[in-house]
Amino acid sequence: MTSILTGDYSKTRALAHVISLDTVSSTNDYAAQLVSNGQFSRDGVTVVFAQTQTAGRGRLDHTWMSAPGKSFIGSFISAVNADLAKNPKLNGWLQMIAGLSVIDALRHTVAHTNLEWRNEAGGMRNDVLLKWPNDIVYHGMKLGGILAQLVQLPNDSSTMAVIFGVGLNLDVSPAELPTPESTSLQLVTQCTPGTAFPPVRMLADYIAASTVQGLEKRLWEFGMHPDTYAQDLHKRVLEECWTLGKAIVVHYADGTTQLGVARTINSDASLTMTDDSNKPHIVQTADVGVLPVEL
Repeated sequence: MTSILTGDYSKTRALAHVISLDTVSSTNDYAAQLVSNGQFSRDGVTVVFAQTQTAGRGRLDHTWMSAPGKSFIGSFISAVNADLAKNPKLNGWLQMIAGLSVIDALRHTVAHTNLEWRNEAGGMRNDVLLKWPNDIVYHGMKLGGILAQLVQLPNDSSTMAVIFGVGLNLDVSPAELPTPESTSLQLVTQCTPGTAFPPVRMLADYIAASTVQGLEKRLWEFGMHPDTYAQDLHKRVLEECWTLGKAIVVHYADGTTQLGVARTINSDASLTMTDDSNKPHIVQTADVGVLPVEL
């Protein structure tokens, strides 16, 4: 049973409409229902938080596993122009807008709490990066992921809602991680001497508030100047994409796979990879896994 909680998330509530849930099957499904019912703020961002998610989803219907009470589980809803959302040359950048907003939010959170990146990892700003198309990684280890979906508004063909479902491992121990390739914020940071790891809800509030600010700024710019802002996004994503230069295996929706090396991000946010004969292939709708060795 889904119950709505009150209190908490004061930083986010100052910037967005917040719905805080105890347990929900999927925050993205809940958010999509809000859109269908016309129950979200079209003038800003609506955030749906949950403490526990029983049927979280990743891309290509993969299951997203999260440790209850120890993870960031939330969905962000914003209205976007329908023509922009349906434009195949531009709409791939919506996913990248979410990714950039989340990695900036993680960096902001570490910088403004009692945390710092662990010294053995270098402590560099660029330790937190995007793994194309939807993962957040720290030195290649998965901190979390983002699932973007579009929902048509009722009785308004000119506007759609974009929903970004975000899952991040926060205070998750090694034994609780879903895969050997996963990590958590608690594992990749250290506290200043004499302090403890911050409460998960406090971290979630910092992350969400910063993400809201990033989404609002980027979505506004993208809506006002889609072609020119896509160029700005392209440049930034090239700087922040961990995948490039790595050996990858592409898992296509039809069940087939392909090995290669990720070469670049294209002007429509797709990925160019080359196979073992150096033949280029463009990847647009696939789940990309990164192999541990170079080809």
